[in-house]
Amino acid sequence: MNTASPPAVVAEGLAFSYASGGGLTRADLTLGAGETAAVEGPSGSGKSTLLALLGLILSPDAGALRIAGTETGALSPAERDHLRRRSIGIVLQDLGLLPFLNAWENVAAAFGPRLARHRGAARELLGDLGMADLVDSPVTELSGGQRQRIAVARAAVKQPVLILADEPTSGLDPRTANAVLDALRSCAERGSAVLLVTHDAAVAEACDRRHVLDEGVLSAAPQANVFEEDRG
Repeated sequence: MNTASPPAVVAEGLAFSYASGGGLTRADLTLGAGETAAVEGPSGSGKSTLLALLGLILSPDAGALRIAGTETGALSPAERDHLRRRSIGIVLQDLGLLPFLNAWENVAAAFGPRLARHRGAARELLGDLGMADLVDSPVTELSGGQRQRIAVARAAVKQPVLILADEPTSGLDPRTANAVLDALRSCAERGSAVLLVTHDAAVAEACDRRHVLDEGVLSAAPQANVFEEDRG
């Protein structure tokens, strides 16, 4: 009897178009538990649309998407929301941290308003990500890289099947960017599949797999990185 777990995410022919133009023409992607993958591409190529589709924020116009074996196309809006909350963690580009909470409280907020119930899990994860000395610090007093790691911890604390990160190292110096990447790799070591979009070739090279998204079409990246900087 085959007891192997299904891939974290399987996308087949995903497509989405906006009324104003642009979107995603075709995306095929399979990502297993514990894998890291990068999506590179210029501005306007469809990276944000891809993340929104994989994060169940948008519904595709065409194609199929399975999250941990669940076919999402037949789900009701309530079922999609439940699956997203249970199985997907998202690191937003603007982080979305709550300035009136400290570090561990922001992480625990992933579970809802009863923060104290999840104090231990939040503090432990922040410690694993190299922030044990800062768990009680107000986020307004922390650096950009430290806040980014809090955002990663918040996305990971519920041990989701899939973590999506939107430009997680944007604006960070190389040392701080490496710390954030280490945090994302720690999430993969815990069993989550991690997919990030980036313009940084060094970040993409640190992932297990690389993909290029150009003019709405997702494909495997060539050996040499095509997009070394944002061209649009």
